[in-house]
Amino acid sequence: MQSGKVFWMLIALICALLFAGASSSPPPMTIDEVVAHHVIALGGIDKIHALRSFVKRGWYHEGDFRIDTYTAQMRPFYRVIGDPVVHSLDQIHEGYDGSAWEYYPDPGVVVRTVGDAARATRNSAMFDDPLVEPALHGTTLTLGDDAVFERHPVYTVHVTLVGGFKEDLLVDRGTFMIDGRWQVVPMHAFGARLKTYDVYDDYRLYCGIMGDHRDREVDSATGRVLDDGGVSSVEINPRLELSFFSPPQWPLTPLQTMLERIYDEREDSGAVLATYHQFYPLIEHDAKMGDAVDFIGYQCLKMGHTGTAVALLRQNVADDPNSARAHFGLGRALQTSGDVAQAAAEYSKALKIDPSFSRAKAALESLGQTSH
Repeated sequence: MQSGKVFWMLIALICALLFAGASSSPPPMTIDEVVAHHVIALGGIDKIHALRSFVKRGWYHEGDFRIDTYTAQMRPFYRVIGDPVVHSLDQIHEGYDGSAWEYYPDPGVVVRTVGDAARATRNSAMFDDPLVEPALHGTTLTLGDDAVFERHPVYTVHVTLVGGFKEDLLVDRGTFMIDGRWQVVPMHAFGARLKTYDVYDDYRLYCGIMGDHRDREVDSATGRVLDDGGVSSVEINPRLELSFFSPPQWPLTPLQTMLERIYDEREDSGAVLATYHQFYPLIEHDAKMGDAVDFIGYQCLKMGHTGTAVALLRQNVADDPNSARAHFGLGRALQTSGDVAQAAAEYSKALKIDPSFSRAKAALESLGQTSH
């Protein structure tokens, strides 16, 4: 009788142990463990450090716009988009050499950007992804909820970069590669801020390191692909001089000199107008000048100096009253400043001069008005 009781107690204990083993799951990973697995998946920290520079050629597609692309990067943070040797002065290109810059061949000017534009360039110039040696770069990581992204189970890693920019990286639970990224971004200079996500795939090995060769950005609200791109070739550890990542240099015309001075002085609208009037006698007064002033006024507006932009573009309209572009530019600045009524008036003037000016028509309609 006693032996039977012991037998059944042993059976119960074995069943309990088996049940416990079947129902238990491995402890959840910590953020440090996710990071460590990711670094190993990339190829290991030694291989990562051995990659000092690269040049990637590929393509970019946005709507009906498609171009071949060229991107060069070098440790620790140097980057240039657009071949600065082959197309040093005839194409738009941008870079980061310790601060963000953009070059525009028409009218031939370099602007050092600030705000959202500079932040985007600076963040993209990070040589390694944010999960590689985050403490070294002042990056803060926290582990969020597990999720499914593009049908893949992922770890959600909340990232805060130096300067406060936040994004979520989605790390594949199987491969530990980054499958995607969530962020909130402004659509162009004055567009609404949209929540979008990037998808990274087609990972391949080069120089002992895994890297994605395809990406696309998607509007999370609609699922619409905003842009996509790919890599067709990668050159590993080319020898690149620091000057390669800085803006092009050339002898400036008086107009180009004026534009750069105005941009540098954009915090002081009085100085901007004084510079404009000092250079005015030195420059040929034609549509090219008016368009160039409109361009630099837009750049000031884009950097957040609305008062300066309004003052400069108002002067541009006074000196070129028959330019539809000048009236449109002033209208855009006035709308940004909150003066909707005057903005609508300037858009209407632009349309009277050029009834086919679609941007002015769209801007007027966005204010709930139509041209007469």
